[in-house]
Amino acid sequence: MSIGVDSKEIQEHFNKLFSSILIEQQKINKIKAADEDKKEVLAQKLKEYEQLKGRGFFFPFMASGRGHGPFVELVDGSVKYDLINAIGVNLLGHSHPLFIKANLEAATSDAMMCGNLLSYQEPYELSKEILGRLTKSRLKHFWLACSGSFSNDSALKLLWQKKAPNYRLIAFEKAFAGRSIAMQDVTYNAGYREGMPKSIEVDHVPHYDYKNPDKALEKTINALDALIAKNGNTYSAITLELIQGEAGFIYGTKEYYKGICEWAKKNGIYIWVDEVQSFGRTHELFAFQMFDLDQYVDVVTIGKVLQAAGTFYTEELNPKPGLIAGTFNGSLAALNAGKLTVKYLSEGHFYGKDGRIADLERKFFSKFKTLAESTCKGKLNYYGGVGTMLSFEVGDASTDLTNKFLKKLFENGIIAFSAGKDPVRVRFLLPLPLLDEHIDEIFSILEKTILEVVV
Repeated sequence: MSIGVDSKEIQEHFNKLFSSILIEQQKINKIKAADEDKKEVLAQKLKEYEQLKGRGFFFPFMASGRGHGPFVELVDGSVKYDLINAIGVNLLGHSHPLFIKANLEAATSDAMMCGNLLSYQEPYELSKEILGRLTKSRLKHFWLACSGSFSNDSALKLLWQKKAPNYRLIAFEKAFAGRSIAMQDVTYNAGYREGMPKSIEVDHVPHYDYKNPDKALEKTINALDALIAKNGNTYSAITLELIQGEAGFIYGTKEYYKGICEWAKKNGIYIWVDEVQSFGRTHELFAFQMFDLDQYVDVVTIGKVLQAAGTFYTEELNPKPGLIAGTFNGSLAALNAGKLTVKYLSEGHFYGKDGRIADLERKFFSKFKTLAESTCKGKLNYYGGVGTMLSFEVGDASTDLTNKFLKKLFENGIIAFSAGKDPVRVRFLLPLPLLDEHIDEIFSILEKTILEVVV
């Protein structure tokens, strides 16, 4: 162990406990119905929690703390495929050995949380590990945060400081940036900021038009030029959510993004890439690497898969003392897990055209194609996405029908969620431990559920 107290006795207990935990968690290895005597326990806990929280839940879900790989157990004893991963966090699946190790090692330390003022080894080790994966870019620094929204707030602050008084920001239509006061304005969906005052000036431009790809770049550039003509060059940055999760995993081409980046550089506008959800989930560790944007990026924000969050930036954007700070870097367990995750993903056979992630994408697309052309023809009208970020449309892709489908899918053993509006899509955030036998069963359940719900 690299942190905390250590001794031969601790090592022996550590190894035994690690093995015992993993053996027990591995018993959760297939879907199952709820236990009759536990159904009321789940219902009661959710009812009480609803009162404590002040609002209800989309799914009757509360985890027991037991799960393995793609499977998660609920308090009622049911086991389901987890294909939403807490909206993207659990790429490695449940009870991954790295996470068990990270938690146990953290228990040997003298604290739970690590601060910015007085550092521990974990944030240093994580920062060193992840910055080492950015050799082709100009990104030199990394500042940890406790959420994706906070990492985006840090990005905005250092961009504003450098470009003051040019505080306007450009974002894509259908973008989602987080729930903080600033990020709710960057987010395109006005429903997420109902009753809120406008706090920052953000102009939204059309994202990649996958229905008219030949004109997509021209359409966006024309909108960008119109902003400069209207407001002058009062912009600090353009934020690029390369793969739009809330929009149903819409993304552009390398040529499209390079064209936008060239426009930004020509106009002296910084390029901020938001990878809070896409980090780790595409054909490269970073989506901007998949699109060959290394030479352009000035700021990149990540979260979710890292088990922490943070902001990368160039030396040029290194802020003055006092601008970005905060009490917490994160929990020692999460920071340790983040370092192990980056190393595991980077050194394993996960990325590139022949990597595990591309292989999962191909297998899911092949299965979707078979369903769309056979038993579910006319009922499964779209499927797409990239890497482990996939989506599809059922029936008329309306909110009511999609929500009905999601709840029936949950009942049948698969946890997914929605994305987008007009159309509304079903969203999968796949875990890496899916085996071929799991994929076969998932599509058997999908077929059954589509035929049950879509008339």
